[in-house]
Amino acid sequence: MLRQLNNISRLTTSSIKYAANNTAALVGLSASSRDDPALPSPQLIAYWITETQRGLDAFFNDEFELAQIIFLQHHEESPFHAVGFALIAYVEAMLGFETEKILTALDRIAAAEVLSRQFAKKARKRSWHNRKSPEDELEDPFCLDEKQPQPNKRIKTAEIQYELLATNCMLMSSTIQFLRNSWIEYMKAAYKLRKAYKLYEQMFESLTGQKASEYAHILKTTTADPLFEQQQQPENSPSLSSLLANSTHVKSSWTEKRISLFHIPTTTSSRKSSLDSHKSNKLKRRPMSNLDSLCSIENMPSSCDSFIVIDNAIESGIFFGTGLFSLIFSLLPPRVNRILNTLGFHSSRPFALHLLQRSFKNQGLYSSLSALSLLAYYTNLSLFIHPQLLPNSLSLENARQTLDQMKTFFPHGKIWKLLEGKLCKMEGKTRRGVEILRDARRRDNTRQQHKKKEGGKSNVTELAQLQALAVYEMGWGQIFLGDYFQAAETFFRLESMNNWSRAFYHYIATCCMFADEEYDKSALEFMQIPSILKRKRHLGGRLLPNEIFAERKIKHWKSKRHQLYGTTEESTLDGYSLKRVVVVHPLWELIYLWNGFSQLTPNTLQHMKQTIEGNLATLSKDEIGSDMSQLYLLLGVSVRELGDYDLADMYLRQSIWYEDPSSEDRWVIPHALYEMAALCCFQLMQTNDANKQNLLYKDAHDWLQKSEKHLAHKHHHHHHHHSHHSHQHESVTSDNTGDSDWDSRLHVRCQLLIEKLEDFQ
Repeated sequence: MLRQLNNISRLTTSSIKYAANNTAALVGLSASSRDDPALPSPQLIAYWITETQRGLDAFFNDEFELAQIIFLQHHEESPFHAVGFALIAYVEAMLGFETEKILTALDRIAAAEVLSRQFAKKARKRSWHNRKSPEDELEDPFCLDEKQPQPNKRIKTAEIQYELLATNCMLMSSTIQFLRNSWIEYMKAAYKLRKAYKLYEQMFESLTGQKASEYAHILKTTTADPLFEQQQQPENSPSLSSLLANSTHVKSSWTEKRISLFHIPTTTSSRKSSLDSHKSNKLKRRPMSNLDSLCSIENMPSSCDSFIVIDNAIESGIFFGTGLFSLIFSLLPPRVNRILNTLGFHSSRPFALHLLQRSFKNQGLYSSLSALSLLAYYTNLSLFIHPQLLPNSLSLENARQTLDQMKTFFPHGKIWKLLEGKLCKMEGKTRRGVEILRDARRRDNTRQQHKKKEGGKSNVTELAQLQALAVYEMGWGQIFLGDYFQAAETFFRLESMNNWSRAFYHYIATCCMFADEEYDKSALEFMQIPSILKRKRHLGGRLLPNEIFAERKIKHWKSKRHQLYGTTEESTLDGYSLKRVVVVHPLWELIYLWNGFSQLTPNTLQHMKQTIEGNLATLSKDEIGSDMSQLYLLLGVSVRELGDYDLADMYLRQSIWYEDPSSEDRWVIPHALYEMAALCCFQLMQTNDANKQNLLYKDAHDWLQKSEKHLAHKHHHHHHHHSHHSHQHESVTSDNTGDSDWDSRLHVRCQLLIEKLEDFQ
């Protein structure tokens, strides 16, 4: 009780101090809006944006208490603060996948969206009353019904900043709803995504004068970057103000100087500063830094150009929202993708990355979020594509540069350490990545212990999920390095740190024990997993695909033991029988599914090759059974990583030839077809013969088409088989094979490899 009172006292004291330091500024800023007290002045808007930036900066630098104080001060009257407050909950929900976190995030997002729409409505009303002539009117760019114009709904460009905030809320809530594992939530999310998509499209067109699809096409068909060309010619490079002014939607409203919030005075000094910034290829100062260097909060309205802050916030926000939306859509599972395709969605991954990079370089309110989105995408590519097969649009050098800049901005932020550890794996520096994650975890533990000594656990979020993610990534790094004992300890530790899937963490840890030749202990641990899953079912929980996968593997081994010894299938496995019935090494199977072969050491790959070749030579076909195809797949990929492409080709073809319709591992064949396409890409990079290149290019496309068709046929067969047994509320992600995660990843793998093939042209 005393500790709780102490925490409340500390938080209250900090809040009072913060409020006292800013009360005078708020009174002055509010007074500057006496003409229309229902709407804030440009100076107050700039102040809100700057304070929201400060809150986000504190959040990304692990100053969580300060961030919460900043957002709580004005989250009821400032839509910017409200969205920032909701964003904290959103990040927690997306990191932890916990029901309580998801519901909290949805509540905050809904409140922020309501507040943003209230401000947009006020801005629209004032624009309507201030209209002087028909030329000053503007058709609502946010109208979703293009066939039926609504002449009674007109807005000024001042409204766009609030519509942008509301649309960001729609994007956050819809992506969270995709985590809720039901058809109803999926359809709600799809509807919200469509609305958000249309809004972003309209805002993007107002900003650039081009439709998003046209812009993406130009970006794809031209070698030069249009935005980069604008940066190289700053005298001809329009800001948001001039872009909006020249847009066909709003050109007529730009007849008076500073009539909009977005007009920026173009002085010689500002032009020169912009030119110097582009020439030096350095980032612009952050809006908060500008204000801090020019003035204090008290004299901000009289000495600072508020329009620059607003301009940067809107421009970075439109690019961020459009880019993130397009990126999320390109990564959705195929089944969801097909649903959204019927609603008219189209996305381009290079286009999305281009816009996010542009938003980051803008250094506006959404800059840090754009950097986080870019780095999260880059560092998760290790699940989908071989580092040597990255498309040209995906540059690890750019990712490293972005990460180094964010580490400079936020030296204490653990999220950047997590991303650095993951990026090191993509760069082929797995050991360095493990060391970074281990050091970050130790420092975090030390800081937590010091904090407990001072006053106990704080009520303010510390994003404990980030620490769990860091431990998770560290565990996989240890696996790739062959440190199986430490990896087992790491994943066992995760069971107590995170409740995402304790059974699957247990399965990974036990596979590491098996790889460490602890057969008796691993047999005991494997037999605990069905009990863990049984308890989860008894409590009403729905099994995740990877849990179904692990359960199926253990049932398969028990079934083989029954065939060998004639015992009941419910009998337990011991170390001797486990070693005999396991044909495909369970950890090697996981390493492949996590796309980790490229990160294995040559010694590990050579050991893998010799072991599998030995099993194929000594075991009978009856003993291997339905695992034959998977053995050849793992052998083919390991041989390819060792550089023998001809032998890899032979083994992969053997994997396809040994397809067994009765096998439960139905993911194997489409992956083998994909690996044939990837092998063609490797061979393409090794030859200079034009005829051979053309042949390999065609073969790669053919293999990819076969892989996609095999996936589509598999899903059609599975849906038809279960259509009579499913009920109304069955989850769209449930299956009886546990392969849905692998199939979704394979779909992304195929898309990335297609982009790589386009680079060869």
